[in-house]
Amino acid sequence: MSELQREYAAFLSNMDVRLGAFVLADLPESFQQEDGTQAPFPKDLSPKSLPMIEHFVLSKFSTPAEVVAEENRRFVEGLIRYLGETYLRAVGGAWDHDESTGNGLPFIRPDSAEGPLRGEPIPLVAVVLTAVDQRTGGIFGAVLDKALAGFGESRTPERACTGLALGLLNAENSSKEEVEFLSRFIGTVEPGIAAWTRDQADPTAWSFDRDSLVRLGKQLSVRYDSPAEMMVDDEVSYVGGAMRFIGETIRRHGVGQWRYGSGVESDDPRHKQPFIRFVIGDQNLDIVPWKLAQTALEDAASIASAFDTILEMRAEEAAAKEGAAQADAPTEEGTTDDETAEGAKDGS
Repeated sequence: MSELQREYAAFLSNMDVRLGAFVLADLPESFQQEDGTQAPFPKDLSPKSLPMIEHFVLSKFSTPAEVVAEENRRFVEGLIRYLGETYLRAVGGAWDHDESTGNGLPFIRPDSAEGPLRGEPIPLVAVVLTAVDQRTGGIFGAVLDKALAGFGESRTPERACTGLALGLLNAENSSKEEVEFLSRFIGTVEPGIAAWTRDQADPTAWSFDRDSLVRLGKQLSVRYDSPAEMMVDDEVSYVGGAMRFIGETIRRHGVGQWRYGSGVESDDPRHKQPFIRFVIGDQNLDIVPWKLAQTALEDAASIASAFDTILEMRAEEAAAKEGAAQADAPTEEGTTDDETAEGAKDGS
């Protein structure tokens, strides 16, 4: 896998957390109406939210050069996530990237009347740059209108929605309590981790990697003698940041999903706790950051060990898939390995 492919895979796997953080931390809660009253700022990934999002972007950037400035990279990445997911919900399609351009920037390949993914690609960064350059306030919506025109007079996509659900959950595949909790929690993961690392003695030493998990395990074992000490009011901020850091680090490397224990028994470690679910093969493996943080008091290496376990299982899964693919691959004569073996049994 090339570096651009890895970056694109990370872009998609981090969609729910990064988009949630953008909506929570970077978009305003309200705006002032013409009569002077405050109204909730629309940020629900709907077409109706696009004009307000665009006007907010214009208030933030004066020139296209500001859009591509390094200090604004995080905001712009969140913005293209928001635009892309909004367009997908309206016209169908899928995320894609083009390595031939040398930048591998994500874009949307929409559906059209000709079929799935057959519409004109939507280059999201270019859309933002055009909006800031022309400053009409109507570019984001015009892009959507053009994509809808690709369905002809009906302007009705065949696929109702192909956007990723925040947290990859909805009322159909999870409980209402879990969906509501994650809709609040997901957006606090990255901001919470950022605040937590800023309070560390050396904030630059913390990355989403195994070494940081080793360091955190040692820190927890020195800081606390019992789980009860971790639950006092003065420690809530630290422990909350540590739990988010543990979960998000393992989730990113193991390609997992934040979940919430809303429908489990009270003696289950997942009960009323955010946890990470990994679907490996045909089984679910759940890791509870709060439980891992507690185990570190007895074994400082336990958090890193959980990290290793998930990666080992992912490697075994990949090896099994590769073996199955090779077994099904055609031989030089155009038959599969199984067919060749069967022929040998028959004496052919």
